[in-house]
Amino acid sequence: CRVALQISSNPNNEAKLTDLTIIMGVPDDIEGESLVTQPAGGVWNDARRCVTWCVEELAEGEKFQLQARFQMAPGAPYEETGEKPLFPVLVRCQCLFAQLSDLELEIREIPEIYAADVTMKIARRFRLSHRERA
Repeated sequence: CRVALQISSNPNNEAKLTDLTIIMGVPDDIEGESLVTQPAGGVWNDARRCVTWCVEELAEGEKFQLQARFQMAPGAPYEETGEKPLFPVLVRCQCLFAQLSDLELEIREIPEIYAADVTMKIARRFRLSHRERA
């Protein structure tokens, strides 16, 4: 089983992306211990069943490509059913002056569930998560 990823920095960014962490979840019926990565550097975490890559920086418009190869566990259903295993990916990074469009925040108290004093503090951080529809 082979998974290929490409992470791209928007060429319109005003600054580099730094401290990228790429985390890829691995299904239970894939043998994570058989991991081989290209380029080298992907680290298998058995307890969390994920592979982690760390990339120091990605300049404006630059791309980073990686591959992970695994063995399928005996009895994995993919060949019989034609399904493909799902490998969710999370990418974290830092970047000054990055922009998002169409971002709305709403913070409010819900007294029926939990009464609280609510305040809002906006920082220039965001997490973007993307999942491909099955």
